[in-house]
Amino acid sequence: MPIRVQLSPLIRKYVPHYDHASGLQLIIDTPHSVEQIIEKLNIPRQEVISIMINGYPGKFSSTVNDGDSVTLAKVIG
Repeated sequence: MPIRVQLSPLIRKYVPHYDHASGLQLIIDTPHSVEQIIEKLNIPRQEVISIMINGYPGKFSSTVNDGDSVTLAKVIG
């Protein structure tokens, strides 16, 4: 099941060959938590400050399902 992952500029460095224009399509077998996706992408958990799932605020424990769009960001300000 495919999901779309968008990463903010400060997090992109952890995912080689990330395409900022189209994001990343990730194929998962079963529903995953946001934390599992972060681990799968080798992104340090402390780097993720903001989580959005399909345009709504999410948490590390939120479940991501087939076709969902996840945005992970580190905001400085």
